[in-house]
Amino acid sequence: MSSAAWLDESMRQRPDHNGIYVLAAAVIQAAAVETVRFDAARLAPTPRARVHYRDATDDERRKMIQAVASMTAAVHVVVMGSGMDNSRQERARRLCLEQMLWQLDQAGVEHASIETRTASLNAKDIAAIAQFKRRRIISGRIKVDFVRPHGPQGDPLLWLPDIVAGAVSSAHGSPYGEQLLAPLKPTLRTYEIGLR
Repeated sequence: MSSAAWLDESMRQRPDHNGIYVLAAAVIQAAAVETVRFDAARLAPTPRARVHYRDATDDERRKMIQAVASMTAAVHVVVMGSGMDNSRQERARRLCLEQMLWQLDQAGVEHASIETRTASLNAKDIAAIAQFKRRRIISGRIKVDFVRPHGPQGDPLLWLPDIVAGAVSSAHGSPYGEQLLAPLKPTLRTYEIGLR
């Protein structure tokens, strides 16, 4: 059965240039996409609102994590790059994207939607993805596009990796990290890579 993935990022910079870059993907079987999309859309307080982990209160974040955990049709894959130099965020993204797309390709994911950024930054991602294919890191089978998380063309499925990436980033190095991520554990697959 075919599946698709929606990707978003989170990062935590540190003054010692030893930050983390987190790239998360919500992987959903084709037959469940519309059901999960409907459930994700219900996370917004109003129909036009955008859900964003970074802008939420601690209580709202806990509720978001619980809601995402209840959507058991989605499996969450996370690539966390540690040792991020604050001035090399795009390098961190490229390394995490390479590992993520390899993981997704190995799992048989046929389509990946990444949250759109600026045209020039999307072009960098497109060039990196083409390079991954040329180097045979990923097959030509996986198709990648860019989508918005809000607005008339927005896709609420991007909110899921936003929440997961934000939660993983918040949990990293926190004494409450395990507790924060506990609801997601059954559907969370995490891969850590070094960025130095």
